[in-house]
Amino acid sequence: MNDLAVTAAAAGALDVLDRPSHTLGNVADDWQAIEVWLKTVKSNSRNRSTATVDTYRFHLAKLRWFCERVIGRTPSAWSMQDVEAFREFLADLPEFALSMGDPGSADYTPFRVPPSPSSQSDIMRFTRAMFGALHATGYIRLNPMALTRAPASRELNVSRAINLDLYDTVLQVMDDQDREGLKDRRGYLRDRFILVCLRESGLRASELVGARMGAFKQFADPKARKTYWVLDVVADNAKGGKARTVPVTKVLMDALVMYRMGFGLPAYPAHGEATPLLLSPRTRKVELSAGTIRRTADKRLFGAWGSVSTRQGLHKIVTKRLEDAASYLEDHGDYDGASRLCDASSHWLRHTFATVTLLKGQDIRSVAALLGHSSVNTTMAYTGQETLDLVRAAEATQPDTLAVVQRSNIS
Repeated sequence: MNDLAVTAAAAGALDVLDRPSHTLGNVADDWQAIEVWLKTVKSNSRNRSTATVDTYRFHLAKLRWFCERVIGRTPSAWSMQDVEAFREFLADLPEFALSMGDPGSADYTPFRVPPSPSSQSDIMRFTRAMFGALHATGYIRLNPMALTRAPASRELNVSRAINLDLYDTVLQVMDDQDREGLKDRRGYLRDRFILVCLRESGLRASELVGARMGAFKQFADPKARKTYWVLDVVADNAKGGKARTVPVTKVLMDALVMYRMGFGLPAYPAHGEATPLLLSPRTRKVELSAGTIRRTADKRLFGAWGSVSTRQGLHKIVTKRLEDAASYLEDHGDYDGASRLCDASSHWLRHTFATVTLLKGQDIRSVAALLGHSSVNTTMAYTGQETLDLVRAAEATQPDTLAVVQRSNIS
C-alpha cells in the first residue's frame, strides 16, 4: 500500500482493501454470485430484455434443486464428475424429482415433467455459461466444464405444430363444454382468446403473458384510407429485445372483443391501456382511502381482476384445453389425434402460425419479421418448400395419382 493510499484512508476519504479474489463484489454464497452474473446478462441484453434471464432462472431452479436435494454441493464445489452426474440426472429423471404440487407446497419441485432431449441441452448450455462466467470473474479457480463440448443448439422442430383440423377440434370442444356460472364463462372466453391469439399472431408464451391490453393499437394507412388493428410486441417482452408489430386478423379481434366484454371491459382497448392482457376470473385486493374492498362483487365493479403473469400459468391453461380435446378424440376413436394433442404445447401454435402463413404464400422476410426471427434462415425451416414443390409438380403433371390422407368424420 503506497503512502498516498495510507494517508487518504487515515483521513477517512476512502477505504483501501486487499486485492479481491474475484470481481463479483460482496457475495455471501454461490447463489448471490450467480445473481450478480444474471444482472450482467440482463444489462448486456439489447434493450435490457428479461427474456434470456427469465429462461436462465428457469434452468437455475433445476440446477439448484439438484445441488440441494441430490448431491449436497453448491456449484463452486463441483467437479467434472458432478457435471456428468447432473447430465445423467436430467437424462433419466428419478420419480422423486417430479413435482406433485404447486409452487410453495412441500411436494413442489421445478421438474413438472422429465426434460426432453432439447430441454436437457438447454439446461446444460446454461450450466456451461454459468461456470464460464464464475471462472472468468475469478469466483472459481477451476472450471469443471472446461473440457466439456458445448451442447448442440436446439434445432427447430417444425413437425411440432398443431394441424388446423386438430386446432379446430380444440376450439369446438371448448365451445361445446357446459359453463355453469360467470367464472366458468370468463375462463372460457379468456382461454379461447389465448388459443386464437397464439395461432393467429405467432407470439411466444413469454411475449403473451408480458403484454398489456394497450398492445392492441390502431394503425392508419393513408394510401388505403383504412385504419387497422395491430399488436405491438415490446422489447422488454421480446426474445433478444427484438420489438415488432403484428397485424391483427378479424378472427383474433373478434376473440379479444368477446373476452373483454366477458370481463366487463369496453369492447376495444384504449390507447396505452395498462390492464394485463391475460386476466384471471379471480379478483385482487383493492385499497381505497376509506379502507380495503373485500367483497368479490364490489371488486369486480373496480375491474380488480388478477392476471396470468407467468409462462407456467399460460402453459397450464393451454395444456388443460388440449387435454380436454384429446380426451374427446380418444372417446371417438381418433387415437393419433389424441396422442398429438397430448404432446403439444403453447409453442406448437407458434409453429402452426409460421407454417400456415408461409404455405399460403406470404413473403419469407415478412414472416420472419412477424415471428421476430433475427435471420430468415430460421424461418426457412418452416417452409417445407422443396417437398411442396415436388407435390405440386406431381399434381400438375399426374393429377390424382398421389395418396391423400382421408380425414375421418368425427361427430
